[in-house]
Amino acid sequence: MAATMNFFRAQDDARSRTTKLVVLLVIAIVALIGGLYALAVVGSSKVSRGGTLDWWQPELFLGTSGVALLVIVAGSLIRISALSAGGASIAIGLGGRQIHGRGASPGERRLLNVVEEMAIASGLPVPACYVLEDPGINAFAAGNDPKDAVIGVTRGALDLLTRDELQGVVAHEFSHIGNGDMRMNLRLIGAVAGLLALTQLGYLLIRIAPRGRDGAKVGIPMMVAGAVVILFGLGGVFFSRVIQASISRQREYLADASAVQFTRNPLGLAGALKKLARGTTAPAAARAPRDRFEEKDEDDGSPNLGFAQSEAQHMFFSSTPGFWDSLFSTHPPLEDRIRRIDPAFDGKLPAGPVARVSDEADAPVSRLGGAAPTAAVPAPAPTRAPTNLEIQEAVQFNGRFPETLRDALAEPIGAMGLAFAFVLSSDSAQREAQLASIVTLAGGEVALEARRLQPVVRALPAGFRLPALDLALPALRVLSPSQRATFRDALAGFGASTEDGLVGLLVQGAVRRYLELPPPLGQAHGLTMPQHYGFVLSAVVHASSESAEGRQLAYERAADALGVALDPLLPPEAVDLAQVDGSLAALLKLSVAARRVFVRACGVAVLSDGKAEPREVEILRAVADSLGISFATGLKA
Repeated sequence: MAATMNFFRAQDDARSRTTKLVVLLVIAIVALIGGLYALAVVGSSKVSRGGTLDWWQPELFLGTSGVALLVIVAGSLIRISALSAGGASIAIGLGGRQIHGRGASPGERRLLNVVEEMAIASGLPVPACYVLEDPGINAFAAGNDPKDAVIGVTRGALDLLTRDELQGVVAHEFSHIGNGDMRMNLRLIGAVAGLLALTQLGYLLIRIAPRGRDGAKVGIPMMVAGAVVILFGLGGVFFSRVIQASISRQREYLADASAVQFTRNPLGLAGALKKLARGTTAPAAARAPRDRFEEKDEDDGSPNLGFAQSEAQHMFFSSTPGFWDSLFSTHPPLEDRIRRIDPAFDGKLPAGPVARVSDEADAPVSRLGGAAPTAAVPAPAPTRAPTNLEIQEAVQFNGRFPETLRDALAEPIGAMGLAFAFVLSSDSAQREAQLASIVTLAGGEVALEARRLQPVVRALPAGFRLPALDLALPALRVLSPSQRATFRDALAGFGASTEDGLVGLLVQGAVRRYLELPPPLGQAHGLTMPQHYGFVLSAVVHASSESAEGRQLAYERAADALGVALDPLLPPEAVDLAQVDGSLAALLKLSVAARRVFVRACGVAVLSDGKAEPREVEILRAVADSLGISFATGLKA
């Protein structure tokens, strides 16, 4: 075991270092603004009555630090706004081409399958996939949040990586999505852009300063002030880029550790990194020196992909080597990354170019918890609370979807039909009434698809519904706002009449959140937070097949893990689904840390008897999804 990576400890270490570096960046910006003001005070030579410098001059403060802060904030907001168009626009700007199941090459289909596997393993929505026609091995994740995230992979990665290695790379990018690295990178880029705007202010002061003998009295001070602002701005850019690169390196360590957690196959990611270490991996356009500095092509004025790719180096799986890249590198040294994953690595790499791999079979989604078998984590003894690792292991999905179901996930009509099939009644008369209520959707095609898929869905083992829905939701992106609302309202009517009301409610909630639709009216209010906890926990506990005594014990253990005094466990008939939906909406307003604690308490309840039933796992994952908590990032606050 000495040669096995402790990925949870690696995740904690990387998060801790990231927090310290972010604080350091804020302190550096504040120190820069304060330094400008101090220099202005010294330059003004205004002495107080006591013979010392007057350090509090409100007008001077507003004229220096105030203006500098305004410029930095404005520059940051402008840059962040330009980069907030969504993952698809960023991928296209980097030269990516979106791929779909139909018309994809064998290598591209393999990528789509691997992305689906990692989406379910991490509990995140399936992102759109893009391919960059570049011979180097690389990948990136982009977007503002998991719902609009995309994953891009170079042609070289498809051609040169085995399936296990590609799975490790994709899992690494999913970690960036799950850990919020995309949004953090956006803010860091904004901070650097704001400091760069400060230097541009200095250049502007020098450029507009009056020249000649008549303007010397005003021009010289303006040019001196401009030069000082430029020096301070460049110094701020330098140090902020160093700190930004340090933060990015820690997030890369975190992503590597999380990728091992998702796949449970460290050799896959290590193999990809070893192939990266054998040759240059930056996108070809980004390797041209001229491309690093010119945003548009000097010949025709078109966007320069090399500039975009070099600016986005922090988003890629690996960055370009070189002296300046070693100073401002957004990625740790490859050998260091390999040794953290594979401590047995001796630093020796095979000679010669990386050989192209043969296209592997278009395998269905299977063993979504990882490509390599691993020893199961022992079930917790009933006398103790489960660990975070045991809870995360319990929610892993390791099933196989039938091809009939997989084919339906790629189109909006099939995705809508699947959602309705989940909540169709087993009573024939009630089922016909349900289908009649949606006969107007897409000219009746959705109702036909729901009828066709119902027997397929009924044949699925317990625990398959929410993972299948995770794969289907991306196909709903193409619906217009009015179509989304119509779909939501029709699904709400279905959920009210299904015999498995809790799962129907959670299916509705998943669709609503993914499509960013407002919740339905009529949610209950006026309850205290402990009462909200009690309603949801009661629903989770009653999903178990345990005895009444076992459910009571599970509820009490969950309350202990939560650290809150709760009302007694509600009887099954008192669990009102509308109230559960309202309570989930109330819990969603809590901090991320508090929501993680509650999800952990639900996990304690599920594993109270030392085992997790498939239906319990399904509901636990759905509750976590309802609260915006991904098991991709762990349960620690």
